[in-house]
Amino acid sequence: MHKEISSRTEKSSHNIREDIHQATKAGIGMAAMLTGLAGTWGVCCLVSGLLQGGMTGLITGYLAAITGM
Repeated sequence: MHKEISSRTEKSSHNIREDIHQATKAGIGMAAMLTGLAGTWGVCCLVSGLLQGGMTGLITGYLAAITGM
């Protein structure tokens, strides 16, 4: 016995433009999250520098890093 293999084609309501929009939103969300993470890391480093050397030590270290002296 031979069975016929039938294939059904269904019309898809798949919208490429909507997919691109969703991917863009996800990408922007990831970029915003990573930017927030970097900003939080920077604030933590600033607070750490203030706690270790005080304001004058932080300013001195900053100027030494910029000028190379």
